[in-house]
Amino acid sequence: MMSAVPASQVDPVWFYYLLSTIDFNLISSGSALPYLTVKDLSKIQIDLPTKREQEAIANVLGALDDKIELNRRMNETLEATARAIFKDWFVDFGPTRAKMDGRVRYLAADIWSLFPDRLDDKGKPEGWELRPVGDFAELRGGKQLEKERITSVGTIPVFGGAGFMGFTEKHNAEGFVISVGRVGAYCGQFFSHRGKAWINNNASLISQFQGVSGEWLFQSLRHADIEIIKKGAAQPFVSNTDVGNMLIVWPGENTVSNFKDIIVPLMLKIEQNDTEASTLAATRDLLLPKLMSGEVRVSDATALV
Repeated sequence: MMSAVPASQVDPVWFYYLLSTIDFNLISSGSALPYLTVKDLSKIQIDLPTKREQEAIANVLGALDDKIELNRRMNETLEATARAIFKDWFVDFGPTRAKMDGRVRYLAADIWSLFPDRLDDKGKPEGWELRPVGDFAELRGGKQLEKERITSVGTIPVFGGAGFMGFTEKHNAEGFVISVGRVGAYCGQFFSHRGKAWINNNASLISQFQGVSGEWLFQSLRHADIEIIKKGAAQPFVSNTDVGNMLIVWPGENTVSNFKDIIVPLMLKIEQNDTEASTLAATRDLLLPKLMSGEVRVSDATALV
């Protein structure tokens, strides 16, 4: 039993992974409100590998988790970069303000020339327009998917009122998919996915028209003030009509095209990192019980990783 094993013979990282393989529901006390006691924990019996074997297992699993964490941090940086560029160009109007203040150019000359020299009386660059979302996309409600068809692993994501719900084998949208939570506490949040997706009944699909950059539209929606169109207190919601009537800044096709050229590689890298992280997590979850039971040898797992 683990209580009789000296701490010096147990690698703490290996022990952490070991605990994640145990179904504590099978040994907990109580029924209405299950709980664990020291006595419950003392009932757990395990096969204890040598310290060197424990460390080797911990290194394999730790390497996978380290790479997953690295991908997560990289994506945070890439996402922040994408949002900062959009905010500077289309929210703060940084290049135009820099021209008005006589400051040094900080973008490539061909991109710099796309920005007007001054702001109009509405505070936006001269010549740029305020146009409704409905000029760029059609909104339609999602369709309910049976709970048993939503799984924790897969390739086609499901988006609902609060965003990502899991995966399924069906799809009702594809391409550069934009969805918005329509009902619930998290309504008004926008999500994107490149490929096939299922938009569930508490969300809406924002299907951009031919020739409209989904990447630009997605960032525009995320920076829009959607709080002003939320309705309901007990059950907040946003209507497709109100989202379609929201005004966003339209800078013209050339400016959007240049923004897309910069932003798409960042988004593709984010998506690549997410896919890799999902694969690594699935690999870790597959190896974890097999390594702990000895079904898979550390040398084989190391080669696989």
